[in-house]
Amino acid sequence: LIADGCVIEGEVENCVLFRGVKIGKGTKVKNSILMQDTVIGKDCEINYVITDKNVNICNNRLLTSSAAYPMYIGKGASV
Repeated sequence: LIADGCVIEGEVENCVLFRGVKIGKGTKVKNSILMQDTVIGKDCEINYVITDKNVNICNNRLLTSSAAYPMYIGKGASV
């Protein structure tokens, strides 16, 4: 499910993306919920992650969790 205003240059599978989400080139996002204005850099792998508003994930990051206990990243955080 993808809202208006998203820019996706990578791959997205089984996710919910709110308005203004940006996914960089070479990035793979699976099983995640990315709230408004989340920015994910290039060449990242994101799996079972929930981000609050205005989160920034830098280039070349690997964030993986499990379905039973997904990773949460708080409002305005930078990883």
